[in-house]
Amino acid sequence: MNLQLQLRRFGVSALRIIPLSFADSIATLLGFLFYCILKQRRRYIEHNLRHIFFDKPVEPKQFNRYVRNTFVNYGRHMVDFLRLGFMSGEDFSVEMIGIENAFEALKLNRGCALLTLHLGNWDYAGAYLATRGLPISALVEDIDPAMLDLYTEHRERTGMKTFPVSRSAFAFVNTIRSNRIMAILGDRDVVGNGIPVPFFSGVRKVPRGLGEIIIKKQLPVVFGYMVFHPLRKRRYLGLIEPPVFFAGGVEEFNRHIVRKFEEFIRLYPDQWIVFHPEWVDEMRA
Repeated sequence: MNLQLQLRRFGVSALRIIPLSFADSIATLLGFLFYCILKQRRRYIEHNLRHIFFDKPVEPKQFNRYVRNTFVNYGRHMVDFLRLGFMSGEDFSVEMIGIENAFEALKLNRGCALLTLHLGNWDYAGAYLATRGLPISALVEDIDPAMLDLYTEHRERTGMKTFPVSRSAFAFVNTIRSNRIMAILGDRDVVGNGIPVPFFSGVRKVPRGLGEIIIKKQLPVVFGYMVFHPLRKRRYLGLIEPPVFFAGGVEEFNRHIVRKFEEFIRLYPDQWIVFHPEWVDEMRA
């Protein structure tokens, strides 16, 4: 029996009856606990933050707050992810800026790539956009089949389609032929054959082949994210920028997406949820 799977199923059942405010309190407590005991994960987050603020050092107290908040935010994001298993369209709490840009991109009738990153709650974002009438698909990481089934059940309840990264070629064909939006997390190389690129003060890998197909097929690209609302007007703040096209080479494409990702991460450093040692080299420090 997969213990992690059973715990997540239990979490879904519990969240049906637990008020969201109470669930947030539990997630905050667990996030702080994991911050204290998961020393290796904590070091990964600290390393990320040192790269983010390589040219703008922060006070130690603020730095530690960012580290701690990353764990807490992850816990709260997981609460909302598990709630996708039973939420309706009216249950989403989002201030959405620029959703019309996605609809505008689809008017070209050639599909669209929504480039985002592991910032905030990307699963909540995709499910929310589907409830607003966008034909959206997403590339997802290949994981344990039983866990993938559970995740797929949550992600697709509101109309979003998902494709494992191992079927990315088929996913792009479907996106173009069906004039859909393909959401892609472009800040991590989950396959292991990515392209090294300068990223903040170091080097990370971005997915190989992404730039080639977007440039070759002349797919419009929109950048976006969904994070906890900094002003708490709603639970989340979402952004989709106007569509852009890439006519140059892959290197130019990769430089552009990295600049955009750096811009987003700098705005919300404690919502970049990357608990992995993926820095290839130190470069700008």
